[in-house]
Amino acid sequence: MFSLRLGVKGIALGAAAITAAALATATAPEADAYVAGRGSMVARLTGPGAMNDTLGKYNILGTDLGILWDNGQNEVLAAFGDTQSFDGWSILHGQLFHIRSNVLLRSRDRDLYNGMTFTGHAGGMGYAKRLIKPTHREITIVPTGGISVNGKQYMGIQAVNLWGDAGRWQTRYGALAVSGNNGETFPRITAYRPNYKGNRKFQQVAMMKDRGFVYVYGTPSGRYGAVYLARVPEKKIEDLGAYEYWSVTRWVKNAPSAATPIMSAPTGELSVAYNRYLGRYVSLATRDGATMRTSPNPEGPWTAGHNIVPGNDPIGGYAPFIHPWSLDGPTMFFTYSIWHGYQVYLMRVNLRRP
Repeated sequence: MFSLRLGVKGIALGAAAITAAALATATAPEADAYVAGRGSMVARLTGPGAMNDTLGKYNILGTDLGILWDNGQNEVLAAFGDTQSFDGWSILHGQLFHIRSNVLLRSRDRDLYNGMTFTGHAGGMGYAKRLIKPTHREITIVPTGGISVNGKQYMGIQAVNLWGDAGRWQTRYGALAVSGNNGETFPRITAYRPNYKGNRKFQQVAMMKDRGFVYVYGTPSGRYGAVYLARVPEKKIEDLGAYEYWSVTRWVKNAPSAATPIMSAPTGELSVAYNRYLGRYVSLATRDGATMRTSPNPEGPWTAGHNIVPGNDPIGGYAPFIHPWSLDGPTMFFTYSIWHGYQVYLMRVNLRRP
């Protein structure tokens, strides 16, 4: 997510946000019981000198995000945001590199204690190509989440049309991009959510499969909103009319405006998964660095949150995305973006069962 998206500390909560915080944490236990210490860095995954030759193999000089999901074919897909690459045309125009909006790499690496090796890319021969091109009404198309359902790959995307102050941006819409060829291309976009009324709550999404449903955790544009929850039967993931929304204590069908917060503001880029080691649902999100929350149920109550990576160490960190193959043991791995240098790292955090 290139441009001015680095969150800042010290924003006062308004009345609506205070209400959201109260709803999200009213009955939540302490998060600290499930975390054993701070997160730590394992390896840098992208850029010059990283463990992967992303510049030579994929023409990725700098990038962020690294959203991870299991494609159902013994492979993890990693979607990246605005990506810097060398290009002769950009040099002719006096720029060292140019930006392509989104790329996707693949990994089969299960030994994450020494890093995460990429084994290929999507988008045709040669370097990792941009998967979805923004229109003239948008600045960029940025992935927000990913999931494999019914043999297809679904990528949550946000169409950004305005950068604001740090951590604040505006989208035209959020949507699902659909791939029927294992993420090689994403030729179709569906389940549009214009940035209007209730759909404002789902401009950025994290997705999780559980008991026949796809659970969709949404936030508004930027990093200062609360988290809202929708769910849909797996077979109907592309049908917005089939979605239900969590409203205080119950599910309400086809009414995004009825959705109430399940996690408090301010929350930025997030990922959610069921951690089999803990026997609880786990969320990682941007909040003064990286914050971990847990819950006994998809809808909550979610813990207030435990800071596992401080915002100033390493400085400029954001977007923690859980690795789906690290949910069975006491160590959970996740990708993490560092603004200074604009690269993606693999991190780890130790868990404990109280």
